[in-house]
Amino acid sequence: MALALFSIFNFQFSISHAQINYSETNNLFYHALRTPQSNIDNMAFFPTNNTFYLMLPGADIQLGSPIGVNNFLRYDKKSQNTLIDINTIFDNMSEKNNFRLAANVNLLGFGFKVNNMFFTFNTRIVSNLSFGFPKSTVDAILQGNITETGAIVPEVEMLNGDILNVTSYLETSLGMGYKFEDLGLTVGGRVKLLGGIANIQTDNTKIVFNTEDNVDSVSARMYYEIHLSTFAPYDTNKHQFVVKMGDVFSNLNTGLAFDLGAKYEMGPFTFSLAINDLTAGIHWKNNVSTWTPEGGQGLIEFNGLDVSTILNNGTFNIDSVTTYIRDQISSMTPSREDAGDYWFPIPTKINLGASYSFAKILRAGLLFHGQLDRGLLCKSSSSSGFKQSVSNTFRFNTTLTLGANFYNWAEVIVGNSLVSDGSTFDPFNPGIGIILTPFTIAQLYFMADYISNFYLIESKAVNLKFGLNILIGKGDRTKIEAVKE
Repeated sequence: MALALFSIFNFQFSISHAQINYSETNNLFYHALRTPQSNIDNMAFFPTNNTFYLMLPGADIQLGSPIGVNNFLRYDKKSQNTLIDINTIFDNMSEKNNFRLAANVNLLGFGFKVNNMFFTFNTRIVSNLSFGFPKSTVDAILQGNITETGAIVPEVEMLNGDILNVTSYLETSLGMGYKFEDLGLTVGGRVKLLGGIANIQTDNTKIVFNTEDNVDSVSARMYYEIHLSTFAPYDTNKHQFVVKMGDVFSNLNTGLAFDLGAKYEMGPFTFSLAINDLTAGIHWKNNVSTWTPEGGQGLIEFNGLDVSTILNNGTFNIDSVTTYIRDQISSMTPSREDAGDYWFPIPTKINLGASYSFAKILRAGLLFHGQLDRGLLCKSSSSSGFKQSVSNTFRFNTTLTLGANFYNWAEVIVGNSLVSDGSTFDPFNPGIGIILTPFTIAQLYFMADYISNFYLIESKAVNLKFGLNILIGKGDRTKIEAVKE
């Protein structure tokens, strides 16, 4: 009896909507001027209720997925069981499916005000991970090697493209701002020293399955290129990365970035502009290598298994299975080769905002945030440099916020973002946050932005921000007062 490759997965496939690519920035903080985190997005902002602040460790985490929980889990009332629905999973996938994780972890920061000047210092680790697969992979799983007429396709392309992209770097920044009292104008700038920790990019990854006409054997050809640069050198004798604490900072890949910001106050109105991360990116030149299959291309051939070698007198021979798997994947063993340096870009961001304060109780804000992603991988200066596999993308969103201040010890912010990544538009992405300063000196905050659906099981994206600040000094603290006639 003839067997067809993956025929068990021969479902119907349809695309319901495209996956949108969200920004890593949490926009709810932009008009929260009582918090130090607002000056991360605009260097002209400085907390109005203190003269010194200390930012303790906190995090800004962004999650994105092509599917929500409800797309793969379904509750069956008849059996009272929760089921995994394969059809629903694939039906809700888009042309380019990416699982994204971005994390900005604040290690330590502080700022202080001296007359009309203020200074800031901050250190944080920025990490971005994207794991994805194209529509062709889903099609291959669903359709297998059988056409609609029942004919067998001898070659099935399972994968063709970039799969994994990871970058992580240490950012140390020093900023300064000045307020022109008579003009109502505040300007600021910041310089950032970037230290690349690790950069991993896949390129030209391809998996192709071949079947004989009689379907008696199956083979798979696999090729991949993994471009890697890290602060940890690779020991070719021990075949492992060596981490020496004394060499961590000296082996960081370097880069430089600049932020510029301005704020203009006109009565209850505040207008602002910021351009962040003006940079060519990080120059990855330490421990750069390219990993490819030994022999140029991995090959796996399956002609069936001799059951007698696995089962013997009722016992399971694990050694024979391990040997078989090791022999099959031996051709995919990675081979390392030193590579030339290259530049990896950091997205440049622009913030254009306006807000209106109602008797110091309510603040309504409007923010346009744009982000330019200049591809995933820039060309290397070496002759065998990496290609730039992804074109430039401009992502933007417009966020409306409303913040309510309760006697300076609590502030609640709600908002909604209209998001676009250049090809897909999403008009509904609510956010909510709370800032608590009950004891004057301690400030707790939690923000949830880009919630793609009020029903969390249907949500495909969310940005969470939380942390603790220590505030010293009264600054421009004011109490809420009733408006007199």
